[in-house]
Amino acid sequence: MVSALLVVASAMGAAASHEETFLSAAELASKVQSASHTVAYEIPGVTGRQVLMIRRDETGDVEVHTELDDTIVIERGTAKFRVGGTITGNHQTAPTEWRGGTMTGWREYTVSAGDLLLIPAGVPHQAVVTSGTLSYLTIKTLHASK
Repeated sequence: MVSALLVVASAMGAAASHEETFLSAAELASKVQSASHTVAYEIPGVTGRQVLMIRRDETGDVEVHTELDDTIVIERGTAKFRVGGTITGNHQTAPTEWRGGTMTGWREYTVSAGDLLLIPAGVPHQAVVTSGTLSYLTIKTLHASK
């Protein structure tokens, strides 16, 4: 089961917010724990930025975002991230978003609480859950050349 909890801007084109947003670690953890299959919690965001709190109980699909950089901070659990290489057999799920397929030639990182992983736009990646549950924050921003 994969649950994604949307924390900032469900749409990349959301109007700019002039309000700051604060969620304590306890509030964020509570929202992740109460998430069922694809539950979304929205806070006004800014065009070109999206923040997701993701809980994975199983390995995710291979992903490629052609316009968004991912900054990933691991909150809880241990897993592996496969990054880079080439991808075949994927399919477009939304404009600039691709899922599925098979990766070859990737690098693998073992991640745990507190680790940071930066994945530039256009780079294939996959979260590989090896045991238990993995929770992580993903901050998606428009690639600098966009």
